[in-house]
Amino acid sequence: MTAFLNALSSVSVVLILTMVGYFFARFGWMQEHDKTFITKLLMNVAIPCNCIYGLTTRLTHDLLANAGFLILVPILGILACYGLSYLVAKHFRMSRKRFGVFMAMCSVSNAMFIGLPMCTLLFGSESLPYIMFYYIGNSLLLHCFAMPLIRWSGASSSSVADTVKGILTTPPIYGTLIGFIVILGDLAIPQILMSSMKYMSDLVSPLALLMTGYVIQKTGIRHIRLERDLWLVMAFRFLIQPALCIFLCAVFMLDSMARSVFAVESAMPVISLAVVAATNFGADEEFAASGAALSTLLCFIVIPVLMVIV
Repeated sequence: MTAFLNALSSVSVVLILTMVGYFFARFGWMQEHDKTFITKLLMNVAIPCNCIYGLTTRLTHDLLANAGFLILVPILGILACYGLSYLVAKHFRMSRKRFGVFMAMCSVSNAMFIGLPMCTLLFGSESLPYIMFYYIGNSLLLHCFAMPLIRWSGASSSSVADTVKGILTTPPIYGTLIGFIVILGDLAIPQILMSSMKYMSDLVSPLALLMTGYVIQKTGIRHIRLERDLWLVMAFRFLIQPALCIFLCAVFMLDSMARSVFAVESAMPVISLAVVAATNFGADEEFAASGAALSTLLCFIVIPVLMVIV
């Protein structure tokens, strides 16, 4: 019970930081130009640094080579959610401005900022390698699929060539590619650069959450509609994706620790970077902010139930 209550404290941190952003907007301490600055800082500098630093400090060439099904299972689960969410969005004829945002929110989770402390408190330090494997798959598919999908949603119109160009010229993609090149090539980044990237990387989660709170306040918390599309996202986050992870763990005969960690990681809230990307690319930022806020609140209910199941 103590470990579980400690795990819930990590969700409370997310709520508190989001509330700070909310009240910054409420009192006028954060304006539209501040939001624009934060968005540009995160997308063009902090997130690429986060990709490079996170991958190169948590993953080695040997670990990547021996990961096997421990990376494959999270990737397959997330890809399956991308496919299913596409069919759902197509069936309900969601607008282009929401289509890619919906798919991203359904598929990738807040695996590091909330998932890491929650899993370590629930399962102990022995869960860290499994957390890293899920984080790698989640991070890779976040920047290679979710960000480009949100970018596509924000574009009024674009050709296939423009869409591909937009994907390949997104700074987080550069960061991800550089990270894997460094790992696979057994390269060393100068310590002064690593230290600088760590400081920039540490900005990502708090600034993203502050901006989420800002968007929620500007949207008007009373005007956040608990509409069908939002409940569909919750169904993916807390039912479909954890079920897929548990099923895939059984198929590939992973041990109980992997099953437990992957199930919890897959049931984490909507990643706050979805709000940043939706704001930056002109997609449905209100929908993204509503999903981030609601999924964080529902975590308090879902995780106890999931613990009983796994």
